[in-house]
Amino acid sequence: MKRSVLLLMIAACARAQTPSVKDALAALPFRQIGPANPGGRIDDIAVVESDPRIIYAATAAGGVFKTVNGGVTWAPITDRLPVSTVGDIAIAPSDPSILYLGMGEANNRQSSSIGDGVWGTTDGGQHWTHLGLDDGA
Repeated sequence: MKRSVLLLMIAACARAQTPSVKDALAALPFRQIGPANPGGRIDDIAVVESDPRIIYAATAAGGVFKTVNGGVTWAPITDRLPVSTVGDIAIAPSDPSILYLGMGEANNRQSSSIGDGVWGTTDGGQHWTHLGLDDGA
């Protein structure tokens, strides 16, 4: 937040007997905060229940990213797959190292890409195997 906006908010609240949310928000300028291009969409998120610091984010056009520290840092785990469009991700309840990906974006729009079926891993995303449904995406 810009310093001048913060000062305006503080001054507005100080003048009012009972500061209101409306008064505080009136000092904030509107601005665009969403993506300026069709990239950057998250299609699905999966969290390891036994260790919620491990999170997987499946993106619409950039593959899957993994964090092991609650989101402080992220690393791509599907860069070597032939398709980067992910529509769904699931963690096996029996083993958090087993993941399944449904490739192809489920949220169709002008920039959607086709998928190539289902992929799976048994080692948390280090190695992937194509499991079928080539024409299902």
